[in-house]
Order: sequence, then structure tokens, then C-alpha cells
Amino acid sequence: MYERTVYAIIAIAIVGLLAGLVFDQEYAGTVIYLVGVWLGAGLAYLLPKWSEVRFYDERDEELTRRASGLAMSVAFVVGLGVVPPLYALEAAGQLTITPTMWGAIYVASALYLVWGVCYAIASRRL
Repeated sequence: MYERTVYAIIAIAIVGLLAGLVFDQEYAGTVIYLVGVWLGAGLAYLLPKWSEVRFYDERDEELTRRASGLAMSVAFVVGLGVVPPLYALEAAGQLTITPTMWGAIYVASALYLVWGVCYAIASRRL
């Protein structure tokens, strides 16, 4: 029940953002999105604390663990397959890495740094 409520709130937030973009109401769409996502995330965190019903069970936790590992593996393999050739092509003068491409490289790098820190913290707590 809680899970569906949270997902519904977040889905409404996403639809609100998209509607704002379609109807040239970016500010309103962004406000709807932020309120919805914060509300959904807050409920996902607080409802299990207020209720004895678990938001996730062991199956959900295992599925999340497997999906997260798969997503990180795909990002890692794609990053290894794309970023070094980009550097080589730029060094050879065949390609210019645009600010958008640099942004993607920085975001992927930051993602793996955060993952590494979280992994180190989690491994020390076990």
C-alpha cells in the first residue's frame, strides 16, 4: 500500500514536470516535480518508521541490490568503452569534447566516487 502511494506521488510529479515543459510552464512544472519527489521520498522514509508494516521485504531488497549492481556494471562498461577513445580522438584532433560531454564524464566519475565511498562505509559496518 505504501509503495503504491509513493510511486503514484512520484509519477504525478514526473507528469507535472513534463506537462510544465509541454505547456511552456517550466517553473510550475519544476515546482510540482520538486514537491512531489520530496513528498514521495519523505513518505518512503517516514512511513515505515511510523508503521509496523515494512515498506520493502527481503525480496525487494535483493532485487534492488541486483538492479543496482547491474546498472553500475553497465555504466562502468560503457564508460570504459567510450571515455578513453574520446580522449584519444581529441588528442589526435579528430574530435572536440564538448562541455556537455565533459559534464557527462564528470557526472559518471562523481557517481563512481560516491559509490566507492558508500561501499567503503557499508563494508566497515558489516
